[in-house]
Amino acid sequence: MNRLPKPLGLDLGFGFTKCIDGERTVIFQSHMCQGPGESDVATELPEETYHIALDDRDYIVGNDTLSPSLFEDFARRPERLINTYGKRLVLTATAPFSSHETPLHVVIGLPITYFQHWATELTKRLTGYHKIGIYQSDGRCARKNIHIRKVHVIPTPLGTYTGLIMDADGRRQASEYDDLKIAVVDIGFRTTDIMVMASGRFCNRGSGTIEMGIANGFEKIAGRLYRESGVIPDLARLYKAIRLGSIRIEDQEYNLTKLRDEIYREMSSALADRINYGLKDDWDIERVLLTGGGAADAAATIAPLIDSDVVLIEHEHDVRLSNVQGQLRLARHMWGASGFCNAG
Repeated sequence: MNRLPKPLGLDLGFGFTKCIDGERTVIFQSHMCQGPGESDVATELPEETYHIALDDRDYIVGNDTLSPSLFEDFARRPERLINTYGKRLVLTATAPFSSHETPLHVVIGLPITYFQHWATELTKRLTGYHKIGIYQSDGRCARKNIHIRKVHVIPTPLGTYTGLIMDADGRRQASEYDDLKIAVVDIGFRTTDIMVMASGRFCNRGSGTIEMGIANGFEKIAGRLYRESGVIPDLARLYKAIRLGSIRIEDQEYNLTKLRDEIYREMSSALADRINYGLKDDWDIERVLLTGGGAADAAATIAPLIDSDVVLIEHEHDVRLSNVQGQLRLARHMWGASGFCNAG
C-alpha cells in the first residue's frame, strides 16, 4: 500500500531538539544517558523526556535531572551532538510522527560549521528504515518502525529565512527581504550562527558559526544557584526561570532578575563584538535579523551594540521554533505537500 509521505521540519541544536509537522510539536533537550532497561514497574519520567530502546541499548533522552549537566556534555567535544547523539535524537524526535511506516521527508537544520562538516554523513546515517522502542508509563516497550525516505540538511538560520519568504504550504511569496542584503543571526544554546543573504543568495563571506551562545549566561547563573542552594536546575526549568526572573528551590525563592540582567549585559557585549567582527567586510548589510532560542532574551541588550538596523524575529508560541517552522515550509516546498513542486 502506497502511503503519502509526511514532511517534517527538524532542528538539531545543542540546547534542544525540535520537530514539527504543522499540527504537533516535539521538543526536548539534546541530551541522553544510559537507560535502565525494560521493567514491569511503571516509571514516570519528567516532561519532555523519553525512554527509548535503539540498537540493542536503552537510553533516557531529554530532560533527565539525574544525568550529567548539559553544560558539561558538549563543552569539550561539541562534535558529539552529531557524531554520537545525532541519529538517536532525530529518531526520538520523529518517532511520534511515524505511523505504519509512513515515509518521512525531513529537512534538518544544523549550525553552519557543523552543517559544512556533517551534512552528508548525517543524511547517510538517517536515510532508510529504523527500529526504535518507546517505553510506556507501565514499563512496556512499544516497538515502532520508522521509514525516513528523504533527508535534506541545511544551515539552521536558513529556516528563519525560509519562514519569511514562503507561506505555510511552502509556496514562495513576496517578501521585503527579496532584494535586501541581510544577516540572519541565530543565537542558540552553545553557538551563534551568522548567515549572510544578498538578494536571496547565500554568501560565504561573513557567514559562519561563533562558539558562543546563551549557555554562556545560563552556566554562570546555574553556578551561582549551585553555590547558594547546592542544586543545579535542569535546563528546561532554568530556561523558564531565567525568563520569569525567579526560581523556587527546596521551598526557597531565588530572585534572578538582577543577576540575569548583569550577566546578559556582559554576554551581549562579548557576542556583539564577535558579530560585528564577523560582518566587518559586509559594510552594505541593510538589516540584521535576530532569531533562535536565545534571541528574545538577549535582544534588548545586544541590539544596540550591533552595527546595523536590527529586527527581532518573534514566534507566536515559542522562540525556539523560529527556525524549525521554516524548515517545515521548505520540506513542503521540496516534496510537494502543496502539490506544486517536486524537487526530488
